[in-house]
Amino acid sequence: MQASMERIGIDSQKEFNAAVDASLFFTRFREKPGLECSVADSFDEPVKSRFGWHGEKFVADIDRYEQTSSFDGQSPEVWRQGVKHDCSKVMELVWEDGVFRNGFDETVDIEDALVFPLLKSSDLKKPIIETTRKFVLVPQNFIGQETEYLQKDFPKTAAYLNKHRELFERRKFSIYRGKPPFSIFGIGDYSFKPYKIAISGLYKQTLFSLIPPHNGKPVMLDDTCYLLGFDSPEEAVCVHYLLNHDTMQNLLNSLVLWEGKRVITKEILMRLDYGKLLSEIPEINFPLNSIFYKIVPKQVAVHGFFE
Repeated sequence: MQASMERIGIDSQKEFNAAVDASLFFTRFREKPGLECSVADSFDEPVKSRFGWHGEKFVADIDRYEQTSSFDGQSPEVWRQGVKHDCSKVMELVWEDGVFRNGFDETVDIEDALVFPLLKSSDLKKPIIETTRKFVLVPQNFIGQETEYLQKDFPKTAAYLNKHRELFERRKFSIYRGKPPFSIFGIGDYSFKPYKIAISGLYKQTLFSLIPPHNGKPVMLDDTCYLLGFDSPEEAVCVHYLLNHDTMQNLLNSLVLWEGKRVITKEILMRLDYGKLLSEIPEINFPLNSIFYKIVPKQVAVHGFFE
């Protein structure tokens, strides 16, 4: 007989007066190991889902996954994480009364060329996002780039960063050790693509947001977000459509374990073969009253984009 596993939920507020998630885990050992676990909300409720191994892949909801497993493959594009700096009071700015202010409520006078609109996980709540509430200072174009050039080309920015140099040197993560002063991570050519698709890694929703440039500048995402960058607005709109299609949404929901802290990961996103949808949807047309009309002012046919 094959082994079996069960996870039974507990109403911890009722039983223990504690506002936490709780469950009991049962397993029966046999010579043949079990590869899936059934889930129920309580002893009185029927099994609502199963998670575990489906073939050689781990799945959070086996029944749901079986309906869309043919699209579990390789993403046509590489998903990236947003900018990581670990110095938000210095690097993140707001625009108030015609000036930038930092987290210390200081007025910040720096060159505009290195300041970009910024979105964080909590901002990714709509299908299309055209405004930002914050900005971020980006002193490097790629990871490891020397920052000595700031003194010559951007003296105001160099003075501002040097004023807060101690905060950068106190950053705890080892990734900053031995790197140029004021180094950031999650930065590359993809960061400066004008059109982006992004999703929060923290919030328990699977909506992909479409992000056009803001005042002519590409929008940056923070490191709690994952993104794809595009030069073409048409391609960005079409990929956005595919990722929010019911098929991709069902697949994504079948892969995510919602109990975790960072529920969406790069590993999961890289399994979404959204390009394969084009074999089922040979042409995608957006009506003129679509919300995407603002970005692509015409009907869009995407046949052949991913060939």
